[in-house]
Formats: sequence, structure tokens, C-alpha cells
Amino acid sequence: MRNLWTDETTLAITCGKGIVPFLKQELTDLGYEILGSNETMVGIKAKHACRDILRLNLSLRTAQRVLWPFVQDVRCYTLDDLYNLAYYAPWEQVLSPDASFFVNNATRDVEGVLDTRMPTLRLKDAIVDRMRAKCGRRPNVGDSVKILVKADGETLYDKQASLKSAMRLVKAALEDWLSELPEEKERAELLVEVDGYDLMSGDLYLPKLDFMTLKKRFERTFGSRLTEGVPGAAVFLWWEKSHAKIYIDTTGNSLSRRGYRKEGWVAPMQEALAAACVMATGWDKKVPFVVPFSGSGTPAIEAALMARKILPGTLRADFSFMHLKGWTEIIPGERGMVSARRRFGAAPQEIFKAMVIEAREQEVPYNDPSLPRIIGVDWETEAVGIAERNANAAGVGAMVKFFVDDFTDTQLPATPGVIFMNPPYGERLEDETSLIPLYEGIGTWLRERVPEGWKAWVITSSKELSLKIHLKTSDILEFKNGALDCRLLSYDVLATPPVEEV
Repeated sequence: MRNLWTDETTLAITCGKGIVPFLKQELTDLGYEILGSNETMVGIKAKHACRDILRLNLSLRTAQRVLWPFVQDVRCYTLDDLYNLAYYAPWEQVLSPDASFFVNNATRDVEGVLDTRMPTLRLKDAIVDRMRAKCGRRPNVGDSVKILVKADGETLYDKQASLKSAMRLVKAALEDWLSELPEEKERAELLVEVDGYDLMSGDLYLPKLDFMTLKKRFERTFGSRLTEGVPGAAVFLWWEKSHAKIYIDTTGNSLSRRGYRKEGWVAPMQEALAAACVMATGWDKKVPFVVPFSGSGTPAIEAALMARKILPGTLRADFSFMHLKGWTEIIPGERGMVSARRRFGAAPQEIFKAMVIEAREQEVPYNDPSLPRIIGVDWETEAVGIAERNANAAGVGAMVKFFVDDFTDTQLPATPGVIFMNPPYGERLEDETSLIPLYEGIGTWLRERVPEGWKAWVITSSKELSLKIHLKTSDILEFKNGALDCRLLSYDVLATPPVEEV
């Protein structure tokens, strides 16, 4: 019988392109042996499955997912092959028929598969059929909810559907019903329930039926489920050419989604990429870290989390491992809280709670005098407001200071440190020609206004624009920012202009 919590195994940790060296460094620092890697994945030996899964999800800053191999690499040519491969796997040993699950896939270069959504659907079918055959009932797929709409005792809609489509289906059912009513009908007894929640009920006046109020009530009721993704167990399919491998995804929504970025600005940087960029600068968490073009604040916030030793997983409320079989079952010989007696054992749920408490005890207080200065600057007042709210949500609002200013007017601390810039690239925001003066201005500012001793880094997807900085690079690193191939360029500042101490 497969037991994710106790079996000795290997784990696969995924990340974005260009981030593998920094993920490897994180894993090495945590004491793991690296078994192998490719451009987006690192394999490690898990000596203690339960604690390793929990620890990695709690600690890793540059990773996306922690995957537990479930179906080994086998030949797979067609969607029918995939179905058979999945159907004969013992899903009932790791998934509960009373919980939800969802599937992500990375499919490429598979002959005959033109739509990459099809492997997801076929894999879901196989898992559901297997669970129904072995358990007598099937789990929900995704955030599936029951939607019930009634009018004057008539059932207009009564089906399972995805949560994100619920309001569209409710509105369509009511609008179809309203379109067939006689003009003189003014009142009706209505009922709208989603996942058992009463969103609208009673004897209502139809001419003033307010769909916007209903929508707002729906969003207030299901806010976190709508914005933070689907809660539940997760399965990950890797299928390339004629080889497929199926994993239990212990993470679920990407580790990059820390939970603090409640609002975004134009072209926000993903948290894991921002963390990797901060690591790439070589910042020692002692000298100042300054972020012109700070946008929604992600690089500055990630730097602050590192400086205060706040583990990113402590900011999240949900991981998919919480929805797997065995989450609340005692593992003999394990210990949860320090005061717990080992001989009684502990459940993964208790072990994780203890890990979170221990992690929070290790955090550096926000008012510790040894903490470095971290500054974000953006010329947009709205962006700075968003960055401040995101920093507060991450618990570092008292440490990171954001200012509304042009980058050329950034007030640099007297002690040299690191400057990290993520200016507009051209592909997403403006055309490259219009951005030439901006990049020339970056070079001028670094040459003429930034004191000697500072190290500056600029990330951009445009080689042509980077050349307009007119400074010699001391290092170039390649990253993937969404769909864009980017380069992180470093510059040693040699000029010594006067600086006003702040």
C-alpha cells in the first residue's frame, strides 16, 4: 500500500526557467542531497517523507511545486494509454472520495494531442472512474459546488458546476425565467443557493431584482476560494513525446502564490522569480536594498521576508497536502508539539502546526536594529499604495518603506548596498522606441548620481533597450518572466558623486 506520509521516496521540486541554480542552493542549505535536475525541476532524496514534504512547502522561496512520484515514467502514446495508465494506479490509497481534487499538466510534443486540456480531462476521468469502482463513490473534480435556483417552487437550475461559473449560471437561469414572465407579475418567491449558502431568498420585487448585489454577496461569501485557487488534493501530469509520469502534487496552488499580494500593478513580477532575483544579486541581508520601479512591491517584500527570516509557507492557509489521505491520522513514533509524548505518535496536521510555530519563533522582530533598510520607489501613487498594502499583508510593512518619486530622485542611504530595477520591457507596456529615453536615463543616473560601492541590477527582456544603458555589465543571468525571456544584468557603480544622507 502506498503511503505518502511514511514511504521512503524521492521528491521532484519544480521552478521557473533560470531559477534551478537558486533552488538547488536553497535545497542544499536545507541539507538535501541533489539527485539530478533539468531546466525546470530538481530531484532530491527524501529521508523522511512526511517532514520533508511539510518542510519544503513551508520553506522554499524559489520553487513552484513539491511533487511526490506516484506513477513512474512509462511509455504513453495516446490519450487512451494515459487513461489506462492512470486507471490502474491505486488512487484510493492517497485520495479521499469525500474530498475534491484537481489536475495540472505539462504536456508537450505528444503526437495527436493538439489541445493540452485533453490530457487533463482524460486523467480526471480515469481517477474518478477508479475511485468510483474502489470506493463506491467519486470525489469532486476541482471546486465543484451544487447550484440551486428556484422561483415560486419551480426548479430553474439544480446541478453541480465549478464555483467560478456559478454566478454566470445563476444569472442565465434567472434571466431565462424572467424573459417568459407576464408583464403584470411583480413579485416571486426566489431561492439561490451555492454550495449550501443562501445568497438570495424570500418574496422579492422583480422589477428591482439586483444582480450586482447578488454578485457582491457571492464574492464576499466565496472570496478566498475565488482568488486563491481551488482547495483540494492535486495531481500533476508530466507527458513529453512518448513518456508520461504522474505525481501527487503536495503543493496545489503554486508556492509562488504566498497569499500577500492582494492587489497587483501593471505586469507584476511573480514572487518566486522575485526571490530568485534577490538571491542572484548576492545581497547579504545586511546592506540596504533599494528597488526603483517597485510596482506592487514584490521584490522589496521578498527581500524583507528573507531579512526577517519569515518562511513564505507561513503566509499561506492552504496546501494540497492538507487534503490527502492520512493528514489527520497518527504516525506512530512521530512528535508534533515539543511537549507531546513521542510514544503516542502525531498526525501530519500536528507536525505541520508545530513546524509553523517553530518557524515563527525564529523570525527576526520587525524592530531589530540589525535589519537593513529596504526602500521601494515608484512614480505612480496608486502603485505605491498597493505595494504598502501588500507589504502589510506580508507582515513586513513596518520594515519596507515605499515612496512616490521618479527613480532619478531616489534617496539612497549613505551605506552602499544593492539596487534592483525592473523597468518596463516594451512587450507588455510600451513599444521599445518610446522606452529608449528611460533606459538611457537609467545609465545616466547610475553613472552620475549613484555613489561608488553600490551594485546595480536591471532585469529586462529587451537586449536592444539594455544596450541603451551604456554601461559595462559585470554579470548576465537568464530568467523566464512569464512568457518573456529576460536577462538580469549587473553593473558595478564606480562614480563617486555627492550623496545626501537619509
